[in-house]
Amino acid sequence: MAQIAERAGVALSTVSYVLSGKRSVSQQMRERVLAAIEELDYRPHGAARALASGASHTIALFLPSPQWHLVPIQQTFIAGATQATSASDYALLLSTAATDPEAITQLVAQGRADGVILMETLHDDPRVERLRSAGYPFSLIGRTNDLTGISFVDMDFGGAIETSLAQLARLGHTCVALFNFAPELLTAGYTAALIARDVFETRAPELGIRPIHVTSSQAPRDAFAAASRLLSSEPECTAAITTGWQFTGLLGALRAADLRVPDEFSVVSVIAAEFAEMLTPALTGVDWPAFEAGRLAAEMLIDKLTGKETAPRQHLVAAELVVRESTGPAPRAKRSTTKRQRRRAAFLGAR
Repeated sequence: MAQIAERAGVALSTVSYVLSGKRSVSQQMRERVLAAIEELDYRPHGAARALASGASHTIALFLPSPQWHLVPIQQTFIAGATQATSASDYALLLSTAATDPEAITQLVAQGRADGVILMETLHDDPRVERLRSAGYPFSLIGRTNDLTGISFVDMDFGGAIETSLAQLARLGHTCVALFNFAPELLTAGYTAALIARDVFETRAPELGIRPIHVTSSQAPRDAFAAASRLLSSEPECTAAITTGWQFTGLLGALRAADLRVPDEFSVVSVIAAEFAEMLTPALTGVDWPAFEAGRLAAEMLIDKLTGKETAPRQHLVAAELVVRESTGPAPRAKRSTTKRQRRRAAFLGAR
């Protein structure tokens, strides 16, 4: 700004007033400053703009993830949000650490972010209640129990579970496992995990299916161990639904047990990866448009920050099952537990 002041022949404070609009400046002075800005091809730095306007032009995205490990679909959410913020000249601040509600509101109160996007939402989420009570702008990728006045984008998780069960029932499967999210997420009240469990345990018996509820993190090692125990202890189970990337460990356990997919075991992923069709076999699942969801959540918040939002926008993505190669008719013969499976399950259970 010093160069602009020198070129325009005005005080530095005058340049600041023209840029921020905080004080009136004579038309003559304003024209001189604007002419100097054009001659110097000046573009205000984001931090300088924040000081001048009281806005940081930054959005904070909170995605708590154990040990800061992000699975590819979470990275895709972030990429979508980044596209929206960049297009609107906002920066995106990402936090993968577990953050308490007070720390989140302090981030906005201190001017480090203008608004917040929350992910991994809980049924009764204290972060949401704290932001709402403070009156700070926010949007959700996910849902909570009380959505009054809240803009969010989420997948119809219950519909996804029900659609997956119905497809397996049509194929003749009478015993199906659900690989739900990690047990600590269920205990915390993670909305998607609660919906998945409740719909699965309610709807499966109505379809003539015996449900087996399994909890596992999305880490391949954990899912492999859980799947190996399932295959050893439940020989009547002929299909499984995963709530996310547990399918990587499950497919590995099926290979280790010499079980062919889909001839001897069918697999459905509620949140299918974008490259599901490139797997071997191609994965049947509900494709969750993560990039679009991240972009939409950021756009909702930006519209709120810029005054374009006149009412909360609530977008629930319908569950559309894409049938590929990983599902087939239930095998006729009951599967027996082999010595190899028992040894592997015992080994994994002891670790």
